[in-house]
Amino acid sequence: MAHLQLSLPYDCITPDYIPFLHNEPLEAYSLRFGKLLLAENKIDPNRPLFISGYSLGSAIGQELARFIPSRGVILIGGLLTSDEIRAIPRFFGRYICWWLPLWIYQTAKPFIIPVMLMISGILKKEVQLAATMYRDIPQGLFRDGSHAIAQWAGCRVNVSVSRIHGEKDHIISCPKPGKNIVIIPSAKHLVGLAKPEAVNIGIEQFIDSQMHDRT
Repeated sequence: MAHLQLSLPYDCITPDYIPFLHNEPLEAYSLRFGKLLLAENKIDPNRPLFISGYSLGSAIGQELARFIPSRGVILIGGLLTSDEIRAIPRFFGRYICWWLPLWIYQTAKPFIIPVMLMISGILKKEVQLAATMYRDIPQGLFRDGSHAIAQWAGCRVNVSVSRIHGEKDHIISCPKPGKNIVIIPSAKHLVGLAKPEAVNIGIEQFIDSQMHDRT
């Protein structure tokens, strides 16, 4: 399945997530993940690098930027601290998801497509892709990642940060308009699948601005 994100005029590195360790904080997970990326030469620190992440990946991206040199960080449907997660998913992540056995998450897989069709605001083919991604991630990643991000206090990033956010995001509160903040009308949490053209424009404009500032 082709996506407009793949047409961005950059070398895009899309490494697979590794499993969380037992009760591992997001900071420790991100450090372990980043060291692995560097050790396996997935990232060349000698080339201009922008780190981008969606949802959970937005928090991981900010943690990576603390020790991997980059020109900027792009948060797509992302957050700066767990306080920006809306009340119900934040409560679920902090107090419920950790105690649910993995078989419950496995049992939920057949319901992903019908539920997402009702609440996601994206096309059926995109829902099917999202469901495939859920099935293919390491076992327990959704549970452990939800628990870790719901407790994440945020971190200080010493490079410019861009936020691309759906106006009607039902998982993470929409930030207020401001510098390097792109609010996409009508889009919900899966903003990259719902409005790929607008997301691409936001990515390119931010990268161009940061590269121009260094020339």
